Amino acid sequence: MNLLIGGLALGAVYALLAIGVVLIFRASGVVNFAQGELMMVSAYVYVFVSQHFSTPLLQLGIALGAGLLGGLLCYCVAHILLPTGSKIAQVIGTLAILILLQASARYLFTDVPLRAEVWIFGDRNVDIFGTSLPINSIMILGITIIATAAIFYWQGLTLYGRAVRAVAEDEWRAALCGIHVKSTLAVSWAVGGMLAGLAGILISPLIGVFPTMGDSILLPAFIGAVMGGFSSILGGLIGGLALGLIQTYATVYIGGSMKEVVTFLIFIAVMLWRPTGLFTVQMSRKV
Repeated sequence: MNLLIGGLALGAVYALLAIGVVLIFRASGVVNFAQGELMMVSAYVYVFVSQHFSTPLLQLGIALGAGLLGGLLCYCVAHILLPTGSKIAQVIGTLAILILLQASARYLFTDVPLRAEVWIFGDRNVDIFGTSLPINSIMILGITIIATAAIFYWQGLTLYGRAVRAVAEDEWRAALCGIHVKSTLAVSWAVGGMLAGLAGILISPLIGVFPTMGDSILLPAFIGAVMGGFSSILGGLIGGLALGLIQTYATVYIGGSMKEVVTFLIFIAVMLWRPTGLFTVQMSRKV
């Protein structure tokens, strides 16, 4: 039970980053390589805010705000400063933000990890069916499911969420229908940044906060998103959770040095069997 919950909690963090990447990619066609660094910045903000404020909602709001601002920064670089016709230039712009944020964090805080307190409940265990489980792991899993459900509700049942989906489908025709394309794109990047900020709050008590923490989380998140289907939010969730379980059990039963090998072997197998991912969204068009 401890392995199961621990693996799902790790996968839930992967899923949060993967869903953010999928949201941005569906809206603008750009892969945001700075997503992990937005998580890192939010984690640093959470550490310093928690040292001065004990109100959980205030801690959450400020850290998520840092992720939101980071997402808007990425949007401005990719869609305003750089030519919008070149997706390669926009992707390189996100790589530039990655390098800038990581180098700035190293300059300001060095590579020494900072300790982060567990949000809300503290470092405690809870007994479930006779098994003592970390309450933080259960909280990570629950918050990820709630956040994913909120994304589904927002995009499926709200007017603005449908506008975001329309822009993702066809920017030109969405603009003809009266949708403000730039603002909807900015919202997608901002929501992706907030998901990265939420991941930073949840994972920082487990691994600490350091400048390169985004690198160790973003690559598995990308793999989970690709395995699930790079255009599917559900695929990002399922792919992230599955990858967390795979890595956890591989570390325990095979060895930590082999978990990356197992991860990439399964990734290659999925790509050979279903290159579009497990939950690819099928788009229907009227001609």
